[in-house]
Amino acid sequence: MTPEQAGAFLTIDLKAIAENRRSLQAHLGNATECAAVLKADAYGLGAAAVAKELYRTGCRTFFTAYAFEGTVVRSVAPDAKIYLLHGEWEGAETLCLENGLIPVFGSLRQIENWEAYAKKLGKTLPAALHVDTGMSRFGLTPENVDAFCARPPEGLKFELVISHLACADDKSSPKNEAQLAAFDAACARLKEALGYDFRRSLAASDGSRLPDSRFYKDIARPGIALYDNAVRLDARVLAVFNAKAGQTVGYGATFELNEDKRLAVLSIGYADGFPRSLSNKGMVVLCGRKVPVLGRVSMDLTVVDATGIPWEELRAAQTAEIFGGKIPLKEFAALAGTIDYEILTNLGKRIYRRYISEGGEG
Repeated sequence: MTPEQAGAFLTIDLKAIAENRRSLQAHLGNATECAAVLKADAYGLGAAAVAKELYRTGCRTFFTAYAFEGTVVRSVAPDAKIYLLHGEWEGAETLCLENGLIPVFGSLRQIENWEAYAKKLGKTLPAALHVDTGMSRFGLTPENVDAFCARPPEGLKFELVISHLACADDKSSPKNEAQLAAFDAACARLKEALGYDFRRSLAASDGSRLPDSRFYKDIARPGIALYDNAVRLDARVLAVFNAKAGQTVGYGATFELNEDKRLAVLSIGYADGFPRSLSNKGMVVLCGRKVPVLGRVSMDLTVVDATGIPWEELRAAQTAEIFGGKIPLKEFAALAGTIDYEILTNLGKRIYRRYISEGGEG
């Protein structure tokens, strides 16, 4: 797909992403390394391009979910540490080993598989651990930690232990302090059982913003925080026309015009990641003005109210802003009843991604 063929455009400012990481690193201080989480194709922004820019500007530790995601990062970050947050399973061992990917294990079964693979090769393999400190999502439970410490696996060298905060977006939540205490206790037990120390990572995006540096540990793992104010989505204006009072707009006739209006049709719909939940309540920016979505968002098209915008301006308008300028991404997501993570990761493949880097737009 070329820019000329596309109906919508996602502009990704790589310079802004790199600057976000630099700012986070300055906030975290010299004792903590600011890594980068690039799972889900760097939150839909293109892992290869984002990883290349972050590596160029000094990032040397990355996290993805799957091994195939890790290989994309490895292709542009030759000597970086790349951790796999989903661990590893049978059939992916060679891919991990050949690309120097380090699995983060969250279950005893995963650890047993990697231990067996190490014994088969007659090698000591790198590994990391995820311990559950109260999120009840993924990670070794307290009972799992007991079993691990009773018989530490052979042939594995654990270089990192991580956990994940459930309520870091609420600085006053007592859950944060409880998880910090649980993490520190688990790490103390693991260090004693293994007989050596390892690096620690507890804070992700929201944890990296907590004012208490005890949460930062050795490595922070920001994801969405890297992309603040670095993305903008625009869609083509396909048509502009006048409609009479009494006409209805879109499937289901959910919006009836109570007066004559001027409507504009945008080349974006729920197949592209424009949420259907924004039917009759979303906003876009057209000719510098915020205008409402009328009717249901359909698969490929969205209709907005262009009443009051002069014809000459509308004829000159090539695109409308969906988010990223006058409509911040978080505001757009909140209006859709979701979060910025979901908006970015749901953006479709029909959207053309263009990058701004030190060399300009490309």
